Amino acid sequence: MANPAWKTVGDIVEGYLSLSPVVLKRYQDGELQALAVELEKQARELRAQVIPTEDVESVQKKNRKLLRLQQATQVLGAFRSRRGGSGAG
Repeated sequence: MANPAWKTVGDIVEGYLSLSPVVLKRYQDGELQALAVELEKQARELRAQVIPTEDVESVQKKNRKLLRLQQATQVLGAFRSRRGGSGAG
């Protein structure tokens, strides 16, 4: 992996990187596991953030980030199960 898993997840959250099977082919099993752990960790941290409901823009931004994380987790889980890995977690 060119970047650490936490950096890759940060890029996914911000929308700079989107996971696909083509992108994931270059990763080894250990790197995929580290990516899965960081995705879950980041999702947990985002869900823990409390944003006032009046701040609609911030709520939408948080929800977009969570959506990106969820999609990346699903793509990674499907890729790992097809590759013979242990799935998403």
